[in-house]
Amino acid sequence: MGMENLTSMAGFFSFCLFAWLLSSSRRKINWRPVIGGIILQFMLAAFLFCVPAFRGLFLVFSDIFTNLLEFSREGIIFVFGELGKKDSPQGMILAFQVFPFIIVFSSLMAFLHYIKVIPSVVKFLARIISSTLRTSGAESLCAASNIFAGIESATAVRPYIKDMTDSELFLILVTGMSTVASSVMALYVSFLSDTFPAIAGHLISASMISIPASFVIAKLMVPETSVPLTANVQSCEVSPELEAKSATESLVSGADAGYKLAVGVAVTLIAFIGILGIVQGIAAHVTGQERIIQKLLAYIFYPLAFLTGVSASDVPAAADMLGKRVILTEIPAYLDLAAFSRAGGNPRTVLIISYALCGFSHIASMAIFVGGIGALAPSKISTLSKLGVRALIGSTLVTLMTGAVAGIFYWGQSGLIK
Repeated sequence: MGMENLTSMAGFFSFCLFAWLLSSSRRKINWRPVIGGIILQFMLAAFLFCVPAFRGLFLVFSDIFTNLLEFSREGIIFVFGELGKKDSPQGMILAFQVFPFIIVFSSLMAFLHYIKVIPSVVKFLARIISSTLRTSGAESLCAASNIFAGIESATAVRPYIKDMTDSELFLILVTGMSTVASSVMALYVSFLSDTFPAIAGHLISASMISIPASFVIAKLMVPETSVPLTANVQSCEVSPELEAKSATESLVSGADAGYKLAVGVAVTLIAFIGILGIVQGIAAHVTGQERIIQKLLAYIFYPLAFLTGVSASDVPAAADMLGKRVILTEIPAYLDLAAFSRAGGNPRTVLIISYALCGFSHIASMAIFVGGIGALAPSKISTLSKLGVRALIGSTLVTLMTGAVAGIFYWGQSGLIK
């Protein structure tokens, strides 16, 4: 194990320490989900990075995902013509070449849900989580759902939310904000697949590793001090509200949900980047320095980026990307990572930061998750609001921890990047 791997190892436990220092009740921490979550993360990463047969399967899956992405471009080109092509003369236009992928993959995920593929996988993973970590059935089911879904994962446990403890609610917020939906994941793959062909598999891996990581951080920061309603239930039922009555309905409803999500992403980016431009313009006028807010965030994330184990010379660039995500969402940060990769950036840094950016850990997401889950259980909106900022910090620690795990187990193995 090289020095950079050791740095990642030190960073991993440093992130645990930060979460413990921020704990609402250090003396009441239940160490079973914490220690179990650490072990699960290391097991998943070890299979991916160290077992040749598993790594080969992982690369095959990554190729399948990337090919599906390109096959689906036919629909985009049919509607938008030349503007929808990957090598369009106009260059990359997010609205025409990238955001439509959200619609396609949202429809595909809805169909897989209709034919029971996703519910079966989610319930299987929920049983593993609840039995190994001794967590409640409801929070385990919601956490497992986040591998495929975003805010809509909370609807899978809608009947249970009103009776959830603060610790369960915090776990749901942290898990939701530290993973990404499969439909949005398609965006990141489209950004990086040219220079990082295995990116699809790594992003799926990042979301899976972030599930046990979420339990580690969440149960350190807000320990369980009550008895959850589903404490002894290993597998709760998925809410029937998600069920479509036919294959056609699943495809149409999935496309409709994807359209709303794509528009929401576009609107959020326009608003946040526009407002940031105004704020930074005013700040530049007052201070005489350009991009002062992003520079400040980059300084804050500098030591955290270093602790993930990226190459020392790349820490400033990594810190800038991590800081940018907090205020601008992960999409501009992934675009920067794609540019960094195309410019010949260090493969280790590209790998670690692709894991560390894989999550909705930003201000807009905090508002979306608190408001969205609060709408499902109005009686809990006050509690969710109080937990919002802590959840943003917690989810950021989770994604940094996931990046550190990738840094621990990567030492240049063939096939993992290209």
